[in-house]
Amino acid sequence: MPARDLLSISRELKSMAEAGLRYSTGPYDLERYRRLHEIASELLTSEAVDFQWPVEFGYATPKVDVRAAVIEDGKILLVREASSGQWTLPGGWADLDASPAENAVREVREESGLEVRALKLIACWDKDKQGHPRQPEHVYKLVFLCERTGGELATSHETDGAAFFDPREMPDLCPYRAAPQYIELAFRHLSDFALATAFD
Repeated sequence: MPARDLLSISRELKSMAEAGLRYSTGPYDLERYRRLHEIASELLTSEAVDFQWPVEFGYATPKVDVRAAVIEDGKILLVREASSGQWTLPGGWADLDASPAENAVREVREESGLEVRALKLIACWDKDKQGHPRQPEHVYKLVFLCERTGGELATSHETDGAAFFDPREMPDLCPYRAAPQYIELAFRHLSDFALATAFD
């Protein structure tokens, strides 16, 4: 078995602690699981002082990040994050009470001003396997190919830029949220709708 890093160990301890806090009833067990949750956080304080995992209800599962690839006239829509000044496909954490495709459509509208409809799911990826810098949360990324149905380019409190880019002239992409292979895959799916969804 390959050596594991502290992030992987911390994630597993967090998952065990939260399952125990959800399903245990004995006061001593609950105390142990609370302490196990604290230890999971302590393992990561060397990377981020004062880091603390939030206590989530129930069994721990990956978070879901939904992205939209909107292509028009050979160019792809990107938005610039106000917080970092870097560009990415419109998207973010999936909200409750909405399907993955509905979340993608909403994110495009909120971050770029455009109205779109989702055409197909082009990827369901484990973020850790896509070359991104690692972060505490374990994340699944869902990428939808979408087409514009209306609206005009605009910005929001999260974005200070929205524009279409030629795939050969990409701006500075956010390393945590976008990757060149996302854009390449979107163009491949646009040209061949029979392509299967990429995964893992």
